[in-house]
Amino acid sequence: MEFVRKEDFTEIFNKFIRKNLARSLSKPTEYETSPFRQPELYGLPIFVIGYGGKPISYIGQYIAHKVIKARLNGRIETRWKILTGFVRVIAKHVEEDVYIEIFANGVPSAGVAEWLNNRDKYVLIEDRTELNEIECREEDIVNLSGVMKYEDPVILIDVTGLLRELPADILARYTELVAVYKSFQEQIYNMEQIIDDLKVELDTTKAENRILRTQVHRLNTRIMSVAGTLMHYKSELLKTKELLQFHLERLEAVKEGKERLQAVINDFYDILDAYESTVAEVAEKFAQLEKIGEETERTEKAVSEVKKEKKKKKEGEE
Repeated sequence: MEFVRKEDFTEIFNKFIRKNLARSLSKPTEYETSPFRQPELYGLPIFVIGYGGKPISYIGQYIAHKVIKARLNGRIETRWKILTGFVRVIAKHVEEDVYIEIFANGVPSAGVAEWLNNRDKYVLIEDRTELNEIECREEDIVNLSGVMKYEDPVILIDVTGLLRELPADILARYTELVAVYKSFQEQIYNMEQIIDDLKVELDTTKAENRILRTQVHRLNTRIMSVAGTLMHYKSELLKTKELLQFHLERLEAVKEGKERLQAVINDFYDILDAYESTVAEVAEKFAQLEKIGEETERTEKAVSEVKKEKKKKKEGEE
């Protein structure tokens, strides 16, 4: 499938779409005998200068016309009897109940690209409301050449002859406005494409956001779980800190007691050193006392033997 490029949009519309639309639709019933349904003019808005006493009037869009040859003042004059109204072309999908507007007010609508790329899937339906007929001389259509060349977006009919010969500045301004109008049409088409792309991106972003929200919810759940675990660890650490503080205090007390005990031991060693000589003297005295005791014991034994001998002698004398 060959898709339409935006660079070719204006040319395709002017030289292909309008012509094909006009030729694809049925002819107006009121003009069955007329061979003229000019594809280049189909659907173009018609403005008439000096019609009905107004400076300029919009009388609808071109639907079809009949050419009338009349003799006036000895010469043949070509006149157009133009059928006007409101024209809109809709494309209906052949399989689905889908309608897209592709042509209105003489210009393509947003759905024309879809129809161009899938013409075999759509049938064309003309939505037409006939309004009026206007008759004018062919030469009164001041920009007939421009519309026949697909250059002008509207049909200008001057029944007063004021614009029969347009000044160069008005033509330049008109050409500029036509270019601006075509540029706006291209921008509309581009913006439609951008909007479609943005819709796709929006849908993708929404899907990604849903996934991210799910992941954030899971992360929040895990964070709450980890926070509970951390609070438990914090409580355990506080208990351990209190226990360590208690043991440190005990160690300080033990250290202080050890220092006191060391001081007592040092004092005891000092006392031992001070009384070492006394102990030696006491030991010597004990030794002397032991000798005295032994001598006393021997003396007592000797005295006892003397007494026994004296007793025996006394008993023997008796």
